Amino acid sequence: MRALIMLLAILLLEGCIATERLQRDTIKLAQSADQQCRESLVRIEELITAQENTTKAIEREAESREALILTRKTAPPDCPKIRESLRNKTIVGAVEWAVIDLGNEQLIAKARMDTGAATSSLGATDIAEFERNGKRWVRFKLADGRTISQRLERFVNIRQAAASESNKRPVVKLGVKIGEIAYIGEFTLADRSHLKYEVLIGRNVLRDLMVVDVARLYVQGSKPQSAKPDNGKQALRQ
Repeated sequence: MRALIMLLAILLLEGCIATERLQRDTIKLAQSADQQCRESLVRIEELITAQENTTKAIEREAESREALILTRKTAPPDCPKIRESLRNKTIVGAVEWAVIDLGNEQLIAKARMDTGAATSSLGATDIAEFERNGKRWVRFKLADGRTISQRLERFVNIRQAAASESNKRPVVKLGVKIGEIAYIGEFTLADRSHLKYEVLIGRNVLRDLMVVDVARLYVQGSKPQSAKPDNGKQALRQ
């Protein structure tokens, strides 16, 4: 009887131990499954976020395409106007040879085309105002030392970016010829000895006549021979 009781006790004890191990294994499996579930949820959230970003990108691209199509639809009416405005203009480079009519004298010099300058400019020193026949004139020297006299049109205040004060400059009217274009326009007189080019052609001459291709030089040809620019009569636009 005692042996039977002992055997039953042993069996119960082994059963308890087996049950405890089974419980531990079950808990571990449950914990592992829970961890895998959490990782799967994080991955699903990442995929959802990526999908939302992709959808937004597609929507933005579609909006951009619609805007581009709309722009192209509205652009053509303006294109003929642009082509028409360029049709009668001459293309010039950033620098061209110019013939400046100074009355009995003429100057052949390299001229810089400057769309940022409102008025053209001619290099001059020893500038002095005087009166002739009741009219105001101005006398000045060119870079080559020649003394020139011209009728004074007016004075203009020029404010330079590097200077805090404006500079008062005399203005004269001169004929200029670039290639086949001749024109009479106003030029300010200023000391340009510190600059590379003695002549600057501004918007008052370029306007309605020329289009500047800044990537090119001397589009209108090499240095011209001594020839009068006809006082700008070939294309007189004042």
